[in-house]
Amino acid sequence: MATQLKVHPSFFKEFATKTWVSPTEIVKELVENAFDEDATKVLITVLNGGVIAIEDDAGMDQSGLEKFLLLGSPHKRVESISPKLKRIRTGRYGTGRLSFLTSFESMKVKTRRGGFTKSFMIDGNVLDNLFTGNAALQDINEPALKRDGTELVMSGSKVEADMFKLGKEIRKLAVLRQPMFEVYIKTAENFSEWDFAGSQRITAPDIQGHRIPVNLEGGRITGEIVIARRPLSDEERGIAVMVGNHIVTRSSFGFDTKLGRVTGYVRCDSLTSRFADKSALIEDEEYFKFNQAMKTFVIDTVLPSLTEYEDVLITREESKIYREIDKVLGQAMVETLETQEEVQGYEMVDVKEVVRTTESDLQPKAKEHAAQVQEFEEIKPIAPESSGMTRTEYAPRETAVAEPQSYRSVPVEEAVVQTGEVVSLVDEKQADGTIIRTKKIRKPIVKKTFALKRIGFKVIPYEDESDSRYSFTNENVVFVNKANSTYKAESSRGDEFLLRHIIGLVAEAIASTKHPEGKEALELQNRLVSEAIRIHDYTVMKQA
Repeated sequence: MATQLKVHPSFFKEFATKTWVSPTEIVKELVENAFDEDATKVLITVLNGGVIAIEDDAGMDQSGLEKFLLLGSPHKRVESISPKLKRIRTGRYGTGRLSFLTSFESMKVKTRRGGFTKSFMIDGNVLDNLFTGNAALQDINEPALKRDGTELVMSGSKVEADMFKLGKEIRKLAVLRQPMFEVYIKTAENFSEWDFAGSQRITAPDIQGHRIPVNLEGGRITGEIVIARRPLSDEERGIAVMVGNHIVTRSSFGFDTKLGRVTGYVRCDSLTSRFADKSALIEDEEYFKFNQAMKTFVIDTVLPSLTEYEDVLITREESKIYREIDKVLGQAMVETLETQEEVQGYEMVDVKEVVRTTESDLQPKAKEHAAQVQEFEEIKPIAPESSGMTRTEYAPRETAVAEPQSYRSVPVEEAVVQTGEVVSLVDEKQADGTIIRTKKIRKPIVKKTFALKRIGFKVIPYEDESDSRYSFTNENVVFVNKANSTYKAESSRGDEFLLRHIIGLVAEAIASTKHPEGKEALELQNRLVSEAIRIHDYTVMKQA
């Protein structure tokens, strides 16, 4: 009897059920497979009971299906460029089609291209027969697809899939940045073929900042590194290392503490990723050459650019743009702000000034002044109709005073716009002939507010150190606490910054009370400002 080397069925089970670790990773793998086969659209539907359907518009013919059913086929490595759209493929050995067995019991496959159609089922039982070299699959008697494409429906979930988490993870796929490839996701109670109603497109995150192209070793290493304008999350931080169109890992190449604002990707197809799940790089000779080249590039190009960008572009250029924005906002405020003032009360203030004069000059002036001035006595308080405040009038008394004094009665409306009215004036002669003049001024205490015309909201500052709130809204009034540290910080930067901040509070109040859809407009405004800054930065760098 000839000596034979056999493969135990458990090998296939171990390989298929422990290579991929979650439904999310499975779906990501199948989305990449659709990209490899020249799909332009993928629709993911999360159904009740943990069922997940993945549809595309590519489909398989007889030849394509045979390659699909041949596990371990190196056709993606040999045919690394897709036939129709000339894409660099992400897969190599065709093992991802078994990934569903990690989290699902079975997967129904339906495909169509042209006149060729096929429907069948794959489950864990077929693995028991793979050691013979072949495993029969169960055909399904169902209506064929109505279009060219492939439909994968995974059932018997072991782990419930979360749509939000699923979408967040799919956003990390590099293939989302490729042209003519869109991925959509939705939830539904019942499955309906190729139905995009209620779906949302999953797009790659847009990170604004300074972009550095990478082209090393004659094109063996290519990509783009971004010095981000905003702080990066843990998932975004680091340079993605790609083999083909698949992100294998992220790395800072030993500069973790210095590249906190650096992201982007580099692609090196001569690297080798781990078999099957491609989640790590094989540290062979090619890997060490690549790693050294990237370290040199970081030292020579990325770190100097990082310093320049943070010191110059983020400060000077961005500040210039914000100054322009402040001008526009300032003009908008002039057109929409309506200042309102109310008198809350009065205070008495003594103001002294030095008047140098001679004795001969003083006496005629004092006599003339005394002849014109009369002393007044208080008669009664009167409440003006417009303000609701009280004012005091004075009536002349029979006796005149020798000291020069002056009094006058002023309406509240006029007093509001003045610095104050002189209640008494006393001159005191010093030994050297200098005259010290003391004015007692009655000043109104004015409460200032402003309203936004055509909107109907008021902003009223108040000061309360015991109140931890920065602001709060009551009906159509936004109250802002001047004692709050945020207010103090904003006001220290200048009135325009403070007013812009307060206008933002009013905008949020309006959005939440009158126009909830306005919140999206506010977010859009912020994105437009960021885009304007990005375009400005690009123009500056291009001119340089």
